[in-house]
Amino acid sequence: MDISSLAGIVLALVAFMLGVGANIGDMIDPTSIFITVVGSIGATLIAHPKDKSFKIVNIMMSAIKNPTIDNLGTLRTLYSFAEKARRDGMIALEEDIPSIDDEFIKDGLRAAVDGTDPEEIRKILEIKMELFEEDDGANAAVLDSWGAFAPAFGMIGTLVGLVLLLKTLNDPTTLGPKMSVALITTLYGALVANIFALPMAEKLKKRTSKFVNQKRMSMEGILSIVQGENPRLMEEKLKAFLSAEERKAYEAEKGENA
Repeated sequence: MDISSLAGIVLALVAFMLGVGANIGDMIDPTSIFITVVGSIGATLIAHPKDKSFKIVNIMMSAIKNPTIDNLGTLRTLYSFAEKARRDGMIALEEDIPSIDDEFIKDGLRAAVDGTDPEEIRKILEIKMELFEEDDGANAAVLDSWGAFAPAFGMIGTLVGLVLLLKTLNDPTTLGPKMSVALITTLYGALVANIFALPMAEKLKKRTSKFVNQKRMSMEGILSIVQGENPRLMEEKLKAFLSAEERKAYEAEKGENA
């Protein structure tokens, strides 16, 4: 579970409730919630294919999860494979392939062991990366759409409220309450977009970028192994994909092992 996502949602809601104060009850209107939330989700279903839009709840849940992106583990694995391939030949890696959890590395090494040309391996892995990025990007696009439609449906709710308000202009005592209800849908639209949909979409985009970086590092490592590069040279190349913190941790680990 990604604690920063949960903390952010809680802080945003607390900030809103503190701003409203004791009038929180006046901010709750089921009809306006229905127009804004259900209406904007309906528009999102129209905008995206069912294999993505029907999973909007799952996509939201995935945004608050915290999947492991173990760049250090990937580097250690590839370095050990590079040493083994240099010592015993590429075919020696065949026995390690079934134990690899990462399907991307597994596919790349399987192609390498089969004697596939390095350029062909690069093309295969780049296509896999593009497909992964496109699929993950589609999840973020669903939330982006919801974030765009929610304020629009808030405005629609406000217009509906104003039309109903104009029909009762002969009764001035109802103007204030009805105007308040009319405007509240705009508020709901802004809350849905800025507390849930858009921040979650941004989180998914950043996460996708990190996964793609890990896959690119894996691809470069596999190509180095296929081309018979010195494991130390491959290690230095792959360290360029690490963040400053990861690089520091890896170098400290290597120093302890020396």
